[in-house]
Amino acid sequence: MLKRIIEGLELNAYHTRSISLSRDLHDETAVSSYLPTSNAVRALKQIGTSLAERQNQRAWKVVGPYGSGKSALGIVLAQLLTGRDAHPAVWELLRGASPSTANLFTASRRFALAIVGARLSIGLALEAEIHRALDGWPRGKEVNALRHHLSEPGFYKGRPINAVAGELMREFASVARTQGFSGTLLLVDEVGKFIEHAAMHPEAGDLIALQQLAEEACRQGDDSLAIVVLQHQHFASYAAGVGRALGDEWHKVASRFEEIPFDEPVERYAHFAAHALGAKPALHRDPKLVETARDLFGMALEQSILRAPTSADHGLFLHPEKLYPLHPLTLASLAIVSKRYGQSERSFHAFLNSSEPAGLRDFAQVTPAEGYPWYRLAHLFDYLASGHGLRFRDLAAERRWAFALTSIERQAKDADALAALKTIAVLELVQAPLALRITPELVAFAIGGLDVSEIRALLDRLVDQGYLIRRHSRSEYGFAVSDAINIEALYDHAAQAGDGELTVRGASHALGNRLVVANKHYDRRGTIRTLAIDVGTVGAPPHAGARRSDADGQPDGWLRLILVTAGSQDEQQALDLVRSADDPLSLHCCVSLSAQGRAALAELAIWLAVRGEISAKRLDPWTSQYVDSRLHQAKEDVNALVFSALVPSPGRPGPVYWHQGEAVPDSESMNVGQVASWMFEKVFHRAPRIINELINKDRPASAIVLARQRLLDALLTGSGAAPLFRDNEYPPERLIHATLLRDTGIWQADGNDWKLVEPRAGARVDICALWTEISHVMASKDAPTFEQVLQALAAPPLGVRNGPASVWVTLYLMIHRSRCAVFERGTLVLELTNEHLQRMHRNPHTFTVHELSQVQGGPNLLRDYGAVLASLGMAPGGDSTYLELARALYRWFARLSDFTQQTGRVSKDAALIRSVLRKAQDPIQLLTSTLPQAHAQSKGTRPFVEWLSTALTDLGMSQRKLQETVITELGQALEVVGPLGEIRSRLQAECSGAATGLADTRLKSFILRCTDLTLTDEKWLDSVASLLVQRPLDVWTDETIDRFAQAVTDISGHYRRWLRLVMQRKGAPRAAERYVSLTLTSASGQESALLVATTEHSTRLARSVLNLLAQEAGSDSKTAAAALAQALQDLQVTRVQTDSTGEKTHGKREAG
Repeated sequence: MLKRIIEGLELNAYHTRSISLSRDLHDETAVSSYLPTSNAVRALKQIGTSLAERQNQRAWKVVGPYGSGKSALGIVLAQLLTGRDAHPAVWELLRGASPSTANLFTASRRFALAIVGARLSIGLALEAEIHRALDGWPRGKEVNALRHHLSEPGFYKGRPINAVAGELMREFASVARTQGFSGTLLLVDEVGKFIEHAAMHPEAGDLIALQQLAEEACRQGDDSLAIVVLQHQHFASYAAGVGRALGDEWHKVASRFEEIPFDEPVERYAHFAAHALGAKPALHRDPKLVETARDLFGMALEQSILRAPTSADHGLFLHPEKLYPLHPLTLASLAIVSKRYGQSERSFHAFLNSSEPAGLRDFAQVTPAEGYPWYRLAHLFDYLASGHGLRFRDLAAERRWAFALTSIERQAKDADALAALKTIAVLELVQAPLALRITPELVAFAIGGLDVSEIRALLDRLVDQGYLIRRHSRSEYGFAVSDAINIEALYDHAAQAGDGELTVRGASHALGNRLVVANKHYDRRGTIRTLAIDVGTVGAPPHAGARRSDADGQPDGWLRLILVTAGSQDEQQALDLVRSADDPLSLHCCVSLSAQGRAALAELAIWLAVRGEISAKRLDPWTSQYVDSRLHQAKEDVNALVFSALVPSPGRPGPVYWHQGEAVPDSESMNVGQVASWMFEKVFHRAPRIINELINKDRPASAIVLARQRLLDALLTGSGAAPLFRDNEYPPERLIHATLLRDTGIWQADGNDWKLVEPRAGARVDICALWTEISHVMASKDAPTFEQVLQALAAPPLGVRNGPASVWVTLYLMIHRSRCAVFERGTLVLELTNEHLQRMHRNPHTFTVHELSQVQGGPNLLRDYGAVLASLGMAPGGDSTYLELARALYRWFARLSDFTQQTGRVSKDAALIRSVLRKAQDPIQLLTSTLPQAHAQSKGTRPFVEWLSTALTDLGMSQRKLQETVITELGQALEVVGPLGEIRSRLQAECSGAATGLADTRLKSFILRCTDLTLTDEKWLDSVASLLVQRPLDVWTDETIDRFAQAVTDISGHYRRWLRLVMQRKGAPRAAERYVSLTLTSASGQESALLVATTEHSTRLARSVLNLLAQEAGSDSKTAAAALAQALQDLQVTRVQTDSTGEKTHGKREAG
């Protein structure tokens, strides 16, 4: 007779909490107690068959939850592929479970390489493992060569490892063959950590590395490499946390791997338990235990708590005493808890074999065997409540668990109530996955020892005490968490709407938020296009949605679903609607719903309404999480009952899809993605094939936008004689260049010399049709904006995304520069620069582009304009086209000064041409029409060329004439006759260094500027002139000239008075050479000073006067002097001088 339960169990402890793939790869003890389940055998068979038959698919992803044994499966696979001789134990283990599967690995001899995910680049992890493998091999020629190529950390053959991961593994596999292996197996565990690293460091190139590895493994005719990736969720689920843009990239990578699902069902855990428990014969022979066990597990099978889908499951449940002391609810609950709320801390195997408090071993060691008690949900609660092993991913479940812990702590007196609360707490954790309703019958089955009526009374009492809540609509019980109370009332209120209305609401939300990717179209064209689903009824048909960019997650087309009830009159009306539709980017389909499908949609609509109420009332986040969980379940039901109608299966064709009133051929056998690809192939049949996800988007990532700008800048500024990239440089713009320039034939290179040419027909990326469309749109009568050109290329039948289209349109402008005009906000862009391109791509609506024709005017007019511009020194370079001539003329006109742009001191013809050039917008119309008409309006007799050349020359000389006018005014005021150089030299000689102590700042500044030797003549003139009128010469007006004349007269008088005083003090000896100073006393005794400047003419005249005086006065000098004085008085020089100086008498006031 057994005293303790433990005496009837083996409870082997071979299982370890976790397996390290890299550490245990060749350790047979790590999998010595491995149980080859049907799922494991199926996975091994799938991989083994593909390798044995040398199929091309040699990249797999094994997807399963935490603790499901993926790592152990990886070790088993690695040891099987390493060879039967190296690991015979594993081969025999598999042979015992499936001989045919084991035979697939008989001849295998592959070298196994394993990397485990971490927060680092996958390339670096791969490099480390390859180094470790090479260290274990003998040094040979091939090994040394590979080690040499990996000598630089992070690089292979001088290139980043992530960029050449496929090539690296191909050559490693080749080296492995020289070591006697038939190939290589690469195992990658914990892929999610690599994805997290890729999200934080997209520039590292992990996406490309993993894609290259998969493509290398699947290389046709070369089976040297196989790759198996182990992950606990799908790529899409990983990518959901790193943004849509990166998610699309990982979706593409995921398509390279064949999926192997590895999620063991609940029943499989029963086999794990029987294997680990090892019930002894003493238990098997006890009739009481056998009968009790069969009753319990029979009831569990009857209530669908457990199922027996296979013969192995059925055989196990025929002898359930092998599972003692695990209650069937405990077995099912523990399987769910280990998958959903635990990892290694609360795994199924750890529960069976560990010695933790309240665990199975602890229970078996302390519990007497008398009466054969079972390990029930109340015991499982104690195990789960100890420690902190549960890892909740659902805040609502976490809150309810925390509430249950608190409630149970307060309920310590009533043992039955305590057992009921513990049981319900565990059932709430597993209720949804096991599809259980927490009814009195279920609780009674879980607790045992009490009938259903006693349990119902007990639960009602706990409801009255506030621990539980009763859901009348479902006859269920649950913990009275505040969110449940609020939500039940909201649910009942939302359910009062009509069934028809609820069905439409639910369908609109469930189906309308989905985007279907046209994968086949993507494979053919390289462009990801999506189809959104719009739902309606016959009474309220689906309406057309707005066409928006894919960058915002919006669709390229629509699937209009019309919901009808099976067998109703609405079906014929729905067909009439779809036959009348003509939208080229819309598919139509009639979907007949069953009663269950309509109920699922109504349930979804109710929970949507509840969530809306919760959001509006701003309740606590736990409540929102609970509602979201129920909403998620409703969505899953809709997926199973409604979406299944859209997916064809063997023996059950799908619905018929309609496009522009015609049935899509063979659409009954297509899924939605295939129909979407069919439509996009038909609509966008001229779309080029662009295999570059970096740029092939409407809104590329900011890093790609910057790369595009760098590429275009290099093309604009490049000389054509130097390469754009070095051999060891691989920036993203190089990939853009390869796809959009090199593969299209636009890039034509000869060694280091290159040029841009028209795209080549039949090129790898043939864009001749797109090139023609660009020309057609830009040559239209009304010049389009850059945005309108992009829209035309995005429309059917081309359907090119803005990313590549913007580059190709820019290249078209560069190649056809001589006939393509670019206008920014109505102003002609004379030279397209990098700054213009940045603004044009950022604000495409502000730029207008126009391809101009050469048909007007003829070659004679072109020759005339060329002659005119040549006379101005502005002969255009390159092709002699109207656009190039206009650009040259605009450049010349833009360089004219502000004075020239407004002065009236030009001829009438020059003013007319200036007005025409200022108002002109269309360069072709300017040259072929506007200017010839202006010549006709002038009514002159001169030929057009002479007339235009003379007028433009007059405009060009306006600034020079202004300078000459300023020189003349300055010379007259300072009484210096001669060119500007003469004026400067005279002023420098007269007053250089004499103005140091001058107090008048204006006169001092004038003198200092006049004596500045550092300036050129032109800058000196501008400096002096701008001092007098406070405006530089370039911005003068006609009125400024008069102001200058007055100002220079004033300053020159001031200057002469100062100079006379300086001469009296002997401070300006050079001034005496030009100036003569006299003091005259009138008869009344009044004295006046006279300072005059001498000139060559005055000197000759003075000599003549002296000769005359000498002849008349002879030797009498006094008479001669008196004659001169009398002459001065007669000339009234003294009066004139006095009037001109105003108040300044006697010449004794110091100037300044």
